[in-house]
Amino acid sequence: MSALVWAAVALIAGAALCLLPVHNRWRAGLGLVSQAVATLCVWSAVWPVLSGSPPQALALPWGYPIGEVRFRLDALGAFFLSWSLPMTLLGGVYAVGYLRPFFNGPRHVGVHFALLNTISLSFLMVYTGEHIVTFLMGWEIAALSAWLLVIWDYTNQKVRFAGFNYLVSTHIGLIFLVAAFMVLYTQTQSWYLHDFGVWMHQHPGTVRNTVFLLLLTSFGLKSAFFPFHSWLPRAHAAAPANVSALMSGVIHKAGLFALLHCLLIMGKPDAWMGWALIAFSLASAVIGGLYTVGQRDLKRLLGYSSTENVGIAGIGFGVGTLGLAWDVPSLVAAGFAGGMLHVLNHAFFKCQLFYAAGCVYQGTHTVDIERLGGLAKLMPLTALCFLVGGVAISALPPLNGFASEFLIYSGLFTAEPLNVWFKLLLAGAATLLAFVGAVSALSITRAYGAAFMGHPRDGSVPPGHEPSRWMLAPLLIHTIGTVMLGLAPVLGLTLVAGPTLLFLQDMPPAAATASMQGVHATLTQLGHISVTLMVLTALAWATWRWRSVWRPPTVKPQTAAGPTWGCGYTAGNARMQYSAGSFSEDFAQHYPGILTLEKNLKPPEGYFPTDAHVSTHCVDAVERRMFSVIGEGDQSARLISRLMREDDPRLAFALGLAALVGIAALVVLAEGALT
Repeated sequence: MSALVWAAVALIAGAALCLLPVHNRWRAGLGLVSQAVATLCVWSAVWPVLSGSPPQALALPWGYPIGEVRFRLDALGAFFLSWSLPMTLLGGVYAVGYLRPFFNGPRHVGVHFALLNTISLSFLMVYTGEHIVTFLMGWEIAALSAWLLVIWDYTNQKVRFAGFNYLVSTHIGLIFLVAAFMVLYTQTQSWYLHDFGVWMHQHPGTVRNTVFLLLLTSFGLKSAFFPFHSWLPRAHAAAPANVSALMSGVIHKAGLFALLHCLLIMGKPDAWMGWALIAFSLASAVIGGLYTVGQRDLKRLLGYSSTENVGIAGIGFGVGTLGLAWDVPSLVAAGFAGGMLHVLNHAFFKCQLFYAAGCVYQGTHTVDIERLGGLAKLMPLTALCFLVGGVAISALPPLNGFASEFLIYSGLFTAEPLNVWFKLLLAGAATLLAFVGAVSALSITRAYGAAFMGHPRDGSVPPGHEPSRWMLAPLLIHTIGTVMLGLAPVLGLTLVAGPTLLFLQDMPPAAATASMQGVHATLTQLGHISVTLMVLTALAWATWRWRSVWRPPTVKPQTAAGPTWGCGYTAGNARMQYSAGSFSEDFAQHYPGILTLEKNLKPPEGYFPTDAHVSTHCVDAVERRMFSVIGEGDQSARLISRLMREDDPRLAFALGLAALVGIAALVVLAEGALT
């Protein structure tokens, strides 16, 4: 654990140095150096644990009432740390190019890099903390740091509202988390997560079920599961591209880690917990996927896809939970290995897609896909990286999203001798998961086609251009990782195997080993299939290019040529192209309750109209209903306030009497004096 202590020291020192009164270039450089040192220290600590070494522990004496502060690095925490800090470092590298316009201005860019350091510090506290105080401190540091990063452009009212929405949502989740810890503390009289786990293992029943639901709600808010997702698209659309990437790919994975940690320490779960987790995750995957189809803001689209993909990972965790409840090792291995592998894969391709969206914004100053077009010719490298990430997020071979989702499918279509109704329910979940993949492919095809293909749709948008190397380097590194984890998914299994074995530790050793060997064999075969598809695709492309370059010239007949009647159009233009809205309109009409489209319409007037237009915007039905309820409550409060005479002493007397009656009722129900 000494390496992790040095990593924390480097991050704290780097955050302080980023605030020095020096040039912004020095501040950014100091932040990146401290991040790099911390990453190296973390790697030196996590690799032995992931390779099979025993967990590392650290205990620090502290004063009353906290007592001894304990930290513990096991394979689950090592898995999350192994890629969280490196990706945060890449986000800092990307920020150097993305925030370059501010470097010579009055803005203090060092604050941005200091907050990236505190984010990394929160990872160390959350992924290793055994004391609930240090765990909650890390949880809150991550929330506040992410909020301050989101509101970088704080002069924009929409950005401030998005930040406020995120801040409120994450603290509502904190309330549920603290409530669960309070219940566990009253049962154990302990501050340590290990003792919480021992108690839950020994006392299944109503209290444990209540704690599970409280924790599931808290972690659902943290990771933006449906219906707790409404803060996510606003925050991602408002934040700088590197912050959006880190929030989606890295920061909010803390909620999934906490969920896995809860399942790991609570002992054998009840079967209903697995079914509830599958249902909860399926709703997130389906609704999140559907919302991506109607978005015209590229970053907002990617934000909704995060809700979709945490749902996909949650389906895997639900399958693994059922395996624990039914003592089926193959389900445990396929579910948890597939879910954690999808968490890793999602971190790679989602950061990649957000970085590509940031490159588009840098070149064109907009991410409205209805105004873009033809960027593949102007930004070929960015377009290629976005296409690779789009194929991966659609779970298509030969890229990494296919491998992790296939492993989850193998758990849903298990060959184990289960009840026929259970198998039908799992098959139904697999059907919905396949539907999610198809919807994801539709939304990515729509976004890529509208933004990168065809001709520019809006003449006022500047022509795009490739960004600086500071932004291209992280984009290319994530793209390479996406391809490598698709062609050789066993590489991802080297990180996932250790934490998966933690869930199999109560199973018979022979069955656990056989289950992991089955996962390894599946991923090996998928790697062979992906490599074959990649080679065939490369050969087909090379053949097409060779034929187009070396095709012998043809002799054209000498015929007269003239203009063809074009129905009044002398040449094609951007207005004749499919828009993103028209591309998905037919699909969206089948889901009017979810894909609520607002139309801004100005019909043509006169014989020669000039400013007629129509535009559509997909609104979040959950968010709209939430604001409607808040508005109704506000109106009701104003009405009650008008009806009540605040200066009437009878009102104060009545309220005081009601309070006394309520307190007396609590005393009676408590069966004794309150102490």
